[in-house]
Amino acid sequence: MDPGFKEKNKQKCDVTSFSQTPCLSGRRSPNYDRPNMSDLRIVLLGKSVSENSGVGNFILGRAAFDSEAPPDVVERVGGRLKDRHVIIINSPRLLQTNILWYQMTQTVRECVNLSDPGSHVIVLLLSHEQCSTEDQECVEKVLDSFSERIYQHTMVLTTQEPTETNDILQKIIQKCANRHFSLHRSSSPCDLLQMFEEIVKVNDGQHLDCAEASQYFNIEQQATEKSKFSESIKLNLVVCGSDVTLKSSISELIQQQTDVKLHGHKISLLQLPALIQLSEEEVMRQILRCVSLCHPGVHVFLLIIPDAPINNEDKAEMEELQRIFSSRINKHIMVLIMQNSEHQTAELNEETRSVIESFGGRHYFFGPKTQVSTLMENIKQMLEKNRGKVFSTETFLEAQMKKLLRFEEMEKKMHSLETRLLSKGNDQKIYLYFTLRHLLIWKTSKVRNTTKRFTYGGKTRQQYKVWYLNLRAGKGRIEIEN
Repeated sequence: MDPGFKEKNKQKCDVTSFSQTPCLSGRRSPNYDRPNMSDLRIVLLGKSVSENSGVGNFILGRAAFDSEAPPDVVERVGGRLKDRHVIIINSPRLLQTNILWYQMTQTVRECVNLSDPGSHVIVLLLSHEQCSTEDQECVEKVLDSFSERIYQHTMVLTTQEPTETNDILQKIIQKCANRHFSLHRSSSPCDLLQMFEEIVKVNDGQHLDCAEASQYFNIEQQATEKSKFSESIKLNLVVCGSDVTLKSSISELIQQQTDVKLHGHKISLLQLPALIQLSEEEVMRQILRCVSLCHPGVHVFLLIIPDAPINNEDKAEMEELQRIFSSRINKHIMVLIMQNSEHQTAELNEETRSVIESFGGRHYFFGPKTQVSTLMENIKQMLEKNRGKVFSTETFLEAQMKKLLRFEEMEKKMHSLETRLLSKGNDQKIYLYFTLRHLLIWKTSKVRNTTKRFTYGGKTRQQYKVWYLNLRAGKGRIEIEN
């Protein structure tokens, strides 16, 4: 898209910013639960982050979307266009022809959640030069997963002048009631708004109803506890681990057999990114996204590791999962050990066994000839043992609250210690107190992974950590005079 769009059209239309709230992967602000019926909710579907960001920024008249954002991120950003309150849900990867089934259903679900109670306009960002039969099939598959009536709300937007007519693109435009907007240098946001308003008018102001949306997933309410795991319950599975290739491999194996049901159960499959590669804020965001999208909660976390000695990355990822989710995850996690040869033995080395035991000891070897149905039998037994209980958003937030309460209790004890030390006026003990306090902050804050150095005595954070752990193990002591 021409970079001059924003400046050239800045004065052509009253475009006012009201918020920029990136709602990664299904997260919402409190205001999202109380939708304003005058909102104009627009979903941008494309296959290029830069293209989607450019169109979104053009509509809002500001740099609301990052052209270098990860392609799997779905964002919701709002602004005011003339007298309309506009909300844009931006999904830059849904029209990629190589998108996997579970990735598509996961992203569609995020778009539906973020456009609640429903979108007014679906914008397909397509290209004259790059619109093939494969692209047409992808568009149809994605749109059908939203709703049967989605074409009543859909339009096509292109950003480049055609060198020749593309028959496939024309067929897609015809299915969208010939609604096509060509974005060029002389275009203004108001021109595009006019087409949005025409779509709203044709549909009598009604938004798209996605209650029946998708032949690929059903958002249905299920009981969180049953005496026996019923085959009518949808399985919410979350695949996690540090190895992207292994996670994608098992996800593909499962989704290939889950067009409707697998072993009698409907399947909802989500993939959690490697947590050790994310910032603390992004870790919490991704986990909340994942758990909140699984209604009424996650039945099973599949932690994928290779059948080999655990490396530092795998170990760090497992420790991070334990730290974030707490021991409450143990009832809902199965460690899946991926074997690349049928000749590998089903034996664990001592370190691997120890790490698996920290998650409750439940594990399963998955080899080249292992049937997915066999894995499902093990999962079913696990669910029956849990009596249908799930790891819900409430479960996760309760664990975080307990951590906070423990921290506040430690703060109270530190405050009491501070009072006693200051009353003694002993500089050495005051120094020791503030050292401990800094350690407490290190232990609970998100900056613990940085490489900053403490100013106390020239020691590094790691040196203080070792001293602190030795102190807790009884290898040192602090004496306080009465």
